[in-house]
Amino acid sequence: MRRHPFVIAALGMGALFLALHLGGGRQSVGVLSGTVVGGPWRMGFGVIYALSWFGAVLVAPVLLLAGLADVMAGRVRRARH
Repeated sequence: MRRHPFVIAALGMGALFLALHLGGGRQSVGVLSGTVVGGPWRMGFGVIYALSWFGAVLVAPVLLLAGLADVMAGRVRRARH
């Protein structure tokens, strides 16, 4: 069974967020508000972590639903023909 590209993208976003979270990205987000001292690397890591969080929380569920809807629409089309 072939996976849908939307589902693969959603799983990739989730995996990226998980990897950054396990790598300590949550502590680096404080740099964005000026509460944690860090260099440019830490600030970049915080920005990447924040973007991956938004992707995992806002974009990935939409992609999963779109992939599910597309798969179900394809099954309905095949069943009718």
